[in-house]
This record gives sequence, C-alpha cells and structure tokens, in this order.
Amino acid sequence: MICSKKVALSLLTLSAAAIAAFFLYSKGYLRHGSFKKKPSSQSGKKDIISKLPDDILVSIISHLPVKCGIRTSILSNRWWNLYRYVSTVKLECRDLLGSRYDRHRPPKFTVYFDEDKFHDTNLVIVSAIRFLRLRFSSTIRYFHLSCCFYKVTPDQLKEFFCTLRVEKLALSCGCYLRASVVEISVYNLSQITSLQYLKLSLCTLVPISNTQYSSLQIISLSHVKIKDGTIESIFSNCLVLRSLRIGNCKCPSKLCFKGPNLQLKSLCINNCKGVNRIEFDASSLVLFEFSGREMVDFIFEHVPQLQSISLYTFKENNVPYACSRLAKDLPRLKSLTFVARGDHFQGSVKSMGINMFNNLRRLDLSLYSGSQIDLLLLTSFLRSCPLLQEFHLNTNFVDIIGPEVKKQEEVIIHSELKKMEISGFVGTENEIEFASYILKSATCLEKMVISRCLKKYTGSARRRSRFETPWSEEMRRTIHARLQGKAISEAALVVIQYHTTAHIEDDNWGRTEDDCMIFA
Repeated sequence: MICSKKVALSLLTLSAAAIAAFFLYSKGYLRHGSFKKKPSSQSGKKDIISKLPDDILVSIISHLPVKCGIRTSILSNRWWNLYRYVSTVKLECRDLLGSRYDRHRPPKFTVYFDEDKFHDTNLVIVSAIRFLRLRFSSTIRYFHLSCCFYKVTPDQLKEFFCTLRVEKLALSCGCYLRASVVEISVYNLSQITSLQYLKLSLCTLVPISNTQYSSLQIISLSHVKIKDGTIESIFSNCLVLRSLRIGNCKCPSKLCFKGPNLQLKSLCINNCKGVNRIEFDASSLVLFEFSGREMVDFIFEHVPQLQSISLYTFKENNVPYACSRLAKDLPRLKSLTFVARGDHFQGSVKSMGINMFNNLRRLDLSLYSGSQIDLLLLTSFLRSCPLLQEFHLNTNFVDIIGPEVKKQEEVIIHSELKKMEISGFVGTENEIEFASYILKSATCLEKMVISRCLKKYTGSARRRSRFETPWSEEMRRTIHARLQGKAISEAALVVIQYHTTAHIEDDNWGRTEDDCMIFA
C-alpha cells in the first residue's frame, strides 16, 4: 500500500481512457472522414465523459494517436483546446504529411534514391512548425519527432528549435535508419531554454563555442556522426550535464572527457566506430560503460569518484587488461561488470596477483563460447577480491561439458561474500563442484541463486533474461542432493530456480514459489 494513491489514479486514468476510446470510436467521431459536423449540444442526456474534469480528459486524449487527439477538438466547445495541453507528443512523417506520405519503404538494398519523390522535406518541417505554434501557449514535457530532415535549410532549422518549448526531446532526423545530411549544433539546442533531456539520432553533430547551456542534464546520441571537438564543446557549454550516452556513432579517433567544471556522473559508449583512445579527467564521474569490437586505450588521469565499470569487447581479449592494468589504474573500484570468452578468461586469470581489487564489492562476470573451461579457476579471481559481497556469474556455454574436476585441497575462506548467483546453469559436474566450493568457503553467505536461464547484465543493476529448456526432474533432484547441507553459513538460503518471472529484472531476484526449489 506504499503508492496506493498513485495506483488508484493510474487505474482511474486507464479506465477513463478505455471508456472514452470506446465512446468516441463507437460514435464515429474519430474515424477518418466521419466528422463533418459537431455533435448536437441539445442531446437530452449528458454522457459520462462530460462529467469528468479537464485534467482527466487531457489524460484520455494523451492515450490516443496525435491525429485522433486533434480530431477531438470538433466534438464540442469544451473539447476545442484540450488536445493542446497533452504533455507527451509523438509525431512521425505520416502524422505531418497525411495522404502525401508514401507508406512503402524503399527497396532493401537501394543505396541511391530521390528523397523528393519519397518525402517532401520542406512540407515536413513547415507542418512541424505549424503544429508547434498551435501548442505555443503550453509546454510539452516530452516531444518525440521522427521525420526526414534531408534538405532542411539553416533558417528553417533555427525557426523549428526556437518554436520548441519542451523539457524532453527525442529527435530522429532521418527515416529507415538512414542518417540525414543535416548538421545540428548545441547552439541550435540552446534555443530551447527549458530542455533537460535530449535524445538525438541520424544526423551530424558539430561543435560550437561561447554558448553556455544551463538546463541540459542528459544527452543520448545514436547513429550520429560526431565531428572533431564536439564532445569538448558539449562539456564546455552544457554546464550541468550529468549523463552522456553515445551508441552506434561515428566518432573521432580520440575522445576527451575533460573540463574544469565538468559535472558528468555517468558515461556510456557502445559500439562506436573510429575511436581508439579515450582520456578522462572527470572528478565527478561515477559510472563508465564501454562495449565495442576492439579494446581502446583508456587513460584515467583523474577520476577519484569512479566506482563502477562495465567492459565488453566481443572481438578482442579484454581479460588481461581487466586483471592487471584496470586494477592498478582504479584501485577504488567497487563494481565491475565484464563479458569475456571462456578460453580467454581461463588463460589470463592464472596470472592475477593477490588482492588486485582491494575495494571491489560487486562482480558481474559473463562467460560465453567457452570450451572445456574449469570454473574452479575462478577461485583465483575471488582471492584477488577480498571484500567482494556480490558475485553474479553467467555461464553461457549451455551445450559444453566441462573438464574433469579435481577437488581443491585448500579451501580459501571468503568472509565478505553474501550473495551469489549462477545463471545459465546446466548441471555439469564442473558447475556443481564450483557451487559447492562457494557454499563451503563463504562463511557469511546469505543467499545463493542457481538459475537455468541465461542473463545478460546491462549495468546499473539491470539485467535481461532469456528462457532456456528447463532441467529434467532427475537433474533437479541431483543438483538439490549434491548441494544440500554443504553451506558453512548457518544463514545461507539456496534457491534453485527453473524460470525467471520477467525478461527484464531489477536487482531483486524475482521468483515465485512454483518455479523454485528452496532449502537452507
């Protein structure tokens, strides 16, 4: 009952939206071509919708497509301006071009085509500006526009941004994942004085100077061509920027995240082309995530607050870097997430020094494409993390049978480990022996979860699950029998989980009584 008021309001809103949608569609008011005149105001009996307050009616309109929301203005005088107060607006080319919009996509392998025959880009921007002027009296909290900006002139672009009054903007400047030639700078964005969140895609981002932007806090760039000096320009002009995400972009060879007043706390770089060196001088940076085909040269000059790193390079071996230089460069690191090939990990972990990660509290390790890997080699990694409290292991080699396991003569005590999870658990001898080792060595273990499903950790305590063929009844009994009574910790709870309750989970281990086997 913590958020009972919010839940009740949400249910009321959804119920009203369902009633309104049924009423309006059944009467034919929102169907194309079926509203030639307003409904008569002399009806003998008022409908239930007319008794609702304006804020509920605005919420109802927000659940309708933009076109249908605008069409509600012809229902009566009361509905005339209500659509203009909807706080979330999503527009695409078909909403702005109407019957002129060509619904057929170009051929899959077509490289050259005439944009003028495809979309009238001038009409797109003119229609967008006209729509925004109708809304000029009210601020839009979230505005999503996905349109072709192939041949927009600088004057039209300036007028478009000057007309915007939004807090959150998601702007896609092309169609069908084809980037446009339009260039956008932070100067254009500075015309939106209320903007706090920006998601930009399919365009070219250029640097500027001497234009300070005091409100923009979050930037997400996707399929954007980033010119030299743009990142530095963003940091020098966006004074309160705290989160930056760059994905699938074409970048300069060197990226510098520096600035005297840099407030950046979260940085994510995923699958970007061209970059081979990244320099950091960010005193407020707390989280850094990187994924790409190959490793780049990371230079951590001054990152005193950096506590969490996620590292994934699917073409190059990143384990030697994670097990040596990373630990030396960031001795205060508290959370580490990295994905590696099983054979790469097995060949590098043997050379790790003792207590390399002195302050590490959480480790998320995903192994894939492993062939004949001995999970007990992970004990060397655990030895280098004396303060580790949470260990999430994803063994993504379902059909591979591990090597023959020799029992450890010496059990190293892990006095800080409290939570352990093994996902993608097939039930091989090697996996059972490793789980048994953890139960025998973790003196303060509170919970161990063994899951058949594979899980991909995406950082920030989020993970994505994939369902797999469940164990046989015999395998479930075998796992239970082999692990029962092995825990040295009296508080340890072992959960053998057949299925996960959701594809995307938070940091709580979701389960139901029907899909788990639980024992102390």
